[in-house]
Amino acid sequence: MIKMAVAVYLPNLTVSEDELALVEVMLKRLAYYIPRNQVAEDYYEGKRKLDNISSSIPPHLQNLRTVVGWAGISVDVLDERLDWQGWISESGKDFGLRDVYTQNNLAMESSLGHLDTLIYGTSFVTVGAGYEGEPSPLISVESPMRMTGIWDSRLRRLSAALGVNAIDESTKQVSEVTLYMPYANITLGKVAGIWQVLDRDDHNLGRVMVVQMTNRSRASREGGRSEITRGIRSLVDQGVRTLLGMEINREFYSIPQKYILGADMSMFMDDDGNMRPAWQTIQGQVVAIEDPIDEDTDRPDQTRRPEIGQFNAASPAPYAEQLKVLSQMVAAEAALPSGYFGFVTENPSSADAIRQEEARLIKRAERKQLSFGHSWMEVGRLSVLVREGSDADLSEFNSVSVKWRDAATPTRSAAADEASKLIAAGVLPADSSVTWDRLGFSPQEQERLASDLRRARGAASLQEAIRAAVTAPSTTDPAVEAPGDTRAGSEEAAA
Repeated sequence: MIKMAVAVYLPNLTVSEDELALVEVMLKRLAYYIPRNQVAEDYYEGKRKLDNISSSIPPHLQNLRTVVGWAGISVDVLDERLDWQGWISESGKDFGLRDVYTQNNLAMESSLGHLDTLIYGTSFVTVGAGYEGEPSPLISVESPMRMTGIWDSRLRRLSAALGVNAIDESTKQVSEVTLYMPYANITLGKVAGIWQVLDRDDHNLGRVMVVQMTNRSRASREGGRSEITRGIRSLVDQGVRTLLGMEINREFYSIPQKYILGADMSMFMDDDGNMRPAWQTIQGQVVAIEDPIDEDTDRPDQTRRPEIGQFNAASPAPYAEQLKVLSQMVAAEAALPSGYFGFVTENPSSADAIRQEEARLIKRAERKQLSFGHSWMEVGRLSVLVREGSDADLSEFNSVSVKWRDAATPTRSAAADEASKLIAAGVLPADSSVTWDRLGFSPQEQERLASDLRRARGAASLQEAIRAAVTAPSTTDPAVEAPGDTRAGSEEAAA
């Protein structure tokens, strides 16, 4: 019996000192940004607590939960105008990106990345091969609370990234991470305080399989900036204090304070000689006391009759006015119409006034589309590399672009009026995808329209062919002389 040696491939489960150093550097970087990101999240979720509450606030009201949702509004309104609809190609070759968009449900998943980017200033998108039963490539949006990276300004993309996979519940320390490099994805686990390689995927694609999405990045601040700026945070704190003051005003001063001149303690006791609760005395609408003066006698030692009166109640109007001013300042900071914060005038604004108020908001949303679109283009490139490998031909990828819904959100009637005028002027064809985009049709609706149009044209062509065949003269009719047929003329001449 002959024994044959079988070669078994063992993956390279090693990690270099430089790679371990990168892990430690990025873990420290992540630990530095997590508290700052948590502050932004607390403002967005309305969980931020006031510091240095005034000593004039009673202890039982200092823990009162007062929330002003201005930070969340300033983010959500902008996010609602960022509807990414996928990739499109001018050459007609989409590199399979339409399937990638559909299979990964990016119509919904993309909004997760947009929202995190607006809240924290950055977010991340990972691209990789999926397991059995998963989309391939598999695209996932990651929070900056669990991922960080090192930005390469020259290449305008990440040179390395690190994602946290697991945290030890007992020690609250990171126990598993994935290091993303241009040549490999390395999964490491901490065993007895030492990083050990759990898995290593040497893809050799030449790019980090992570894309960073940034908001309001600058040359001096490439990591991005949150939409919840310090100005908005300060105004939110002032709004919370104002609402808290209004609550205290309602608690103590909305009920008119009463006074009694010439009263004694017996007037504040019940029939059993016990003091009445304070709330009964404060909120009692009718004050009934015994008249100490006997009208039937004329005794000089009688006490004078008590005099009862009340002070005017404090109005909450100053607090409401202060809230209105603060909301207008937040609106200016966030480039939002002031009406979005609940303060509206009795006379509704005209259409021109609304467009003027939304001009900054629309322009800001268009800037986000430009910035986020660059990141989604990189996601598209990585998806092609995962599908086709390192030898993928990306020479025609420049014809691919991203598609967004119009940030101005025009009404359907306004969009239809604009499109009809452009069609009448010959600028746009009626059956062009550009025209359908301006009308606000989704990609799925446009596909159905194109299919219906092809079917209608095919039916029209068939009907035209049938009509032509029916109306054409038949060559078998003896009354009709076929071209070049001289037999009829010869017979007439012989006769």
